[in-house]
Amino acid sequence: MSEFIKGYTLRPARPADIPAILGLMRDLAAFEKLEHIFSATPESLRNSFFADEPSAYCLVITPEDQPDTPISYIMWFYNYSSFLDRRGIYLEDLYIDPAHRKQGLGAAVLRHLAKLAVEQGCGRFEWVVLDWNKNAIDFYEHQGAQILHDWRVARVTGEALQRLAEGRPAPATA
Repeated sequence: MSEFIKGYTLRPARPADIPAILGLMRDLAAFEKLEHIFSATPESLRNSFFADEPSAYCLVITPEDQPDTPISYIMWFYNYSSFLDRRGIYLEDLYIDPAHRKQGLGAAVLRHLAKLAVEQGCGRFEWVVLDWNKNAIDFYEHQGAQILHDWRVARVTGEALQRLAEGRPAPATA
């Protein structure tokens, strides 16, 4: 890809970027206080991004003068809306190394993915944001995103996922 924001390039991730992406992902997990669930590995990312049918897509931002040094990763995948009867783009991660923030990179990434969604006929572009991350919430609202306060993420992982798959009831809560 060509210049993205003055001094930076946005491009699809390459297998050689995996170590840098993994490091950036660990930084994001630490920021979000989720290191305890972090389990990505170079092999798992290679399978996720570069399989014949990828689970997710990954872009990186590099400084123009360091094209092999990702300073940001953007992970997204397609989802689907039954009511719109169209697929959408779901942004899983947008992480920019703190030394490269406040330069318009985040807004440019959102524009890039929104343009991709429009070009591909997607019905929506969405993501979640932690309720305590006021800076991110303010940034996203400034970009035109609507924070959906009436919706809650429902998630089943780990032992609870195994229990649900086996039809065993969840433990009683107090």
